[in-house]
Amino acid sequence: MADDTDIRISPTLHPGIAGEIADYDDETRPLLGQTETAVDAAFKALQSIHNAKEGAKLNVTLNDFEQLVAVDDHATKVMNKVYGSWSRAVDTLNNNIAAMEKDLYAPVEQRATASMASEIRRHFASLEQGPRMNALRKAIEAGDATTATAVLGAPAYLSGLDPDLHAEYLRDWHNAQRPVEAKKLRAMRAAADMLNNRYQLLTKAVEKAVGVHEEYHEDRQGRRTLARTWTAGEIRNRVKASNERFAVPV
Repeated sequence: MADDTDIRISPTLHPGIAGEIADYDDETRPLLGQTETAVDAAFKALQSIHNAKEGAKLNVTLNDFEQLVAVDDHATKVMNKVYGSWSRAVDTLNNNIAAMEKDLYAPVEQRATASMASEIRRHFASLEQGPRMNALRKAIEAGDATTATAVLGAPAYLSGLDPDLHAEYLRDWHNAQRPVEAKKLRAMRAAADMLNNRYQLLTKAVEKAVGVHEEYHEDRQGRRTLARTWTAGEIRNRVKASNERFAVPV
């Protein structure tokens, strides 16, 4: 991926997204390739828009309004591809996250005999809430499959747990038993969150790169004041309205 620095573009949109994900390493890198590609493509597209804007200023056949429309046309062309790849990267991450969650957080099978599992659950149900949670936490941290699966492999109420807490401990158990898969899941979630959070930053960066045309007036004291700004869309609408006046009656 490109590692160029471009002061025209916010550092939050530069390549190097992997460095901001704590769980990025050789085991998670294959799952984040599409994410990195989308960010890299967005960065290059923004560079292209800035370059087009600089190039338009050199074209003596274009006035300020025409320059703005030309740059906006270019931005629309390049960003349509970027937005598509960005959206596909998010969809891929979400699909992979859902599939891994289904596998990683599946119900567990009891490792103890039926009678022993029942005794363990009765013991947990007899404890107060604090000691019950601490005991289950210690069993998970110690890798005590007999205790953990007896509690987590049966309905929550049998051990005195509410469903949400039961589900939370079940996730903790799976994460402790399958750390590599848990790390991959964390990395994909972080990447999806990053893409979602930075989408708005990306669209604003495109608007900034394209810019607007500022129209100034001079007052009686010779001071220039901003009268209004023109966006590319407003210019197109003005041109369209003008052209309609030239329509030949049928």
